Amino acid sequence: MDTREIALVSVFSAVWIAAQIYLSPIIGQITQIHGVIQRVVGWLLMLTLAELVGKFGRVSIMAAVAALATRIIRRSASLYIWAVGLGYALGGLTFDLLFFVPRVSRLQGKTRKAYLLTISLVSGVVAVIPYVFFQLFTLLPPAFIIWIPTYIPNAVIEVALNLLGTLTGLSTLPLITPWSTKIRQPKTSQRQTQNEDS
Repeated sequence: MDTREIALVSVFSAVWIAAQIYLSPIIGQITQIHGVIQRVVGWLLMLTLAELVGKFGRVSIMAAVAALATRIIRRSASLYIWAVGLGYALGGLTFDLLFFVPRVSRLQGKTRKAYLLTISLVSGVVAVIPYVFFQLFTLLPPAFIIWIPTYIPNAVIEVALNLLGTLTGLSTLPLITPWSTKIRQPKTSQRQTQNEDS
């Protein structure tokens, strides 16, 4: 990673952490829905970072850093919050893997939008899995079977929030395209362009 990529990953991680720590409790109280900010802001940032940098691994690092940092800041030894944090990290890794599948970069227009929404859907489902396993081990099978139908509506809402974050990101992509070409350009060719301009 070069310095530009490190800076972007750091800034995006900080935005996601700050949103989770400061905005999430307020929005959660207003909407009575858990994880609104984590998912909408998180998946918006994942799409934006992947588009800006254009390299695998940066989204995974951002998601892992944000998940770990928020758990440390909250100072809780509860296995629950670590299971949820692991979910966000795995969701970021899944998004990263699917975004950089070979030949996908050739997709254009509605096909690309549909693929990006599919990535959001799949990574959102993956983000739920650690929490579901946590409930399985804490509730034990009989109680877990009773709990699952009550959780499904919440899981649907959580995945819909991922889609909302990606849709918001899709609306901003035309604005960041000029920046992505500059960020992806190697430093040597950037210097040559500056010299030619001067």
